[in-house]
Amino acid sequence: MINIAVCDDNDNMILELKNRIFDYMSETSYKAEVHSFSCAEDLLISDEFYDIIFLDIQMGNMTGMEAAKQIRQSGLESFLIFVTILKEYVYDAFSVEASDYLLKPLDTQHFQSTMARVLQHVQDKKTAVLTIQKGAWCKSIPFSDILYCEAINRKIFVHTKQEIIDYYFKINSLENQLEPDFFCCHRSYLVNLKAVCGYENGQAKLVNGESIPVSRLRMQAFMEAMLNYMKKGDR
Repeated sequence: MINIAVCDDNDNMILELKNRIFDYMSETSYKAEVHSFSCAEDLLISDEFYDIIFLDIQMGNMTGMEAAKQIRQSGLESFLIFVTILKEYVYDAFSVEASDYLLKPLDTQHFQSTMARVLQHVQDKKTAVLTIQKGAWCKSIPFSDILYCEAINRKIFVHTKQEIIDYYFKINSLENQLEPDFFCCHRSYLVNLKAVCGYENGQAKLVNGESIPVSRLRMQAFMEAMLNYMKKGDR
């Protein structure tokens, strides 16, 4: 199920977007739940996570661009699509990593191509997960949410952006389950290269302010892995 938010102070535009979304979904294999908001403030206080957010730019007290900046500052990685009559804000959309910029009145072909591209990204993101099972309890964590994994005794502690989850597992087996952008920087640590913002005195500096050790034997390979990651343009 794809969770989508539509935020616009024009009720007719909300209705049009919802109809277009559901029409597109009915022609594809995707299923969606669409939530609507008439102001950016209500969107920001929602406790739901939205895979895709359609945002008008000109709205009441808070603009869609201001809301997008707050969404990014909070660490949320929703796909943002601006819907507006204003061409002049297109360059500002890059600063909040918007997926597209749709002009009103909506062009059907542009809307459908945007949906196809963004939904594929959402699907890819949803399938890139680590599934943790403890007895009858099970949880899937997107790789993008994981900062690093730490092995202590026979347990793995998965440090995510939101929480720390522990379970019994071997770090060598875990390494095989993770994507290539995770690096074993120490015999007890697997780090998501996306979460690394620096290196100093044998420590990898992470975006959340933490530091984890990089062993002397793996330091050169770690630096090469970081350089290769940055060359891919994912940062």
